Amino acid sequence: MGFVSMLIAFSLVVLLLMALCAFLFLLVRKDITPRIALEKLYNRLARRPPALLPNFHDAPYRRLPGKTQQHHPTILNIQTSEGTGQACHPDVAYAPEGFGAERWRYWMACTPLAYCNFVFENPEIFASHDGITWIIPEGARNPIIPSPKGVWDHNSDPDLLFVGQELWLYYRETRRSGSPEHRIFLVTSEDGVQWTSPREVIVETGDPALLMCPAVVQQDSAFHMFTVGGADTGLQLARRESVDGLTWSQPVPCSVGGLPHDRQVWHLDVIREADRLSAIFVSAKSLSAHRLHYGVSRDAGLTWQIDGFLLDPAYEFEEGFLYRTTLLKRPSERDAYDIWYSAANRRDMFSLAYLRMIREGDKLRPAPPAVPGRETHHYLPLSGGSREYSVVDSTD
Repeated sequence: MGFVSMLIAFSLVVLLLMALCAFLFLLVRKDITPRIALEKLYNRLARRPPALLPNFHDAPYRRLPGKTQQHHPTILNIQTSEGTGQACHPDVAYAPEGFGAERWRYWMACTPLAYCNFVFENPEIFASHDGITWIIPEGARNPIIPSPKGVWDHNSDPDLLFVGQELWLYYRETRRSGSPEHRIFLVTSEDGVQWTSPREVIVETGDPALLMCPAVVQQDSAFHMFTVGGADTGLQLARRESVDGLTWSQPVPCSVGGLPHDRQVWHLDVIREADRLSAIFVSAKSLSAHRLHYGVSRDAGLTWQIDGFLLDPAYEFEEGFLYRTTLLKRPSERDAYDIWYSAANRRDMFSLAYLRMIREGDKLRPAPPAVPGRETHHYLPLSGGSREYSVVDSTD
């Protein structure tokens, strides 16, 4: 065998070994493409810095070509129970004086949604002192809700709020075993670790029932719950009332104005302010291509006016679509808010991100990057609401 033939044979063996190693990469790392796997392997063998690829999907902060970023999010590190860290549907509640054994101020419920697979969904609980670094409270075990028995059934859409000295969590159960069923359950906790058994509060069966995304606010002596359900003309936002958070009235349709004609309301989160209800809506276009909007109601949620798109996706981690978002008012800064939003890249890999926002009239916009060390915030609850706060010291 000549030298050239031996060189060719050796090269083929090397290529086969690289392909095998790349295949092993893919078995371990299901979040990368074969092209990226080969590139990673070549970089390691060549002992050189990795090449900058046109679509380097392992770089969540990479700015999308042709996009000028108007927002500066922080991607959160969430330890989901199924191990991927891919969380979705966040809902955050704030305790000014802290809650639980460690006096955590921020509490978040969310669900795993690895690669958009609903079988992983089930409410999980996390706590934080700053809204950025989240951990599982000591003694808690995620998910906090038992999984439904049916293979195709799942729990989703958590909504979290403080009621008195308790933390309340509403969530939705979807059953597909027989005829479609959608149920809203409530669990409560006095420490964020031990939770009561689920109590069913609403049930709808058959089509077009959906009961999506319960969003609950407490207003004076009443509770209001907003859900998105099916209607003859598409999806419909509705409001229910309750005096105890357990027994709910029949749904009353809500009017939603401002959405483009080809979009429908999909999910939402609602908070109460002194002069309005504020909400972050998710709209769907043909039940896909989800985007975010800020919405305002001045009649307790019966009529809503929605603004245009809240964010223009500018980073790899949010290129696929933007999904359910939660917000809190920052009373220490005029018309300032914190939001936590879920997003997916083009391969349906989910992330949670944090962002500061500023309201101008009835429009919400990303705030400029904050300067560390300039401000500290201390909150006290205002009367009559579990998500409203007044500031007692806001300067450093």
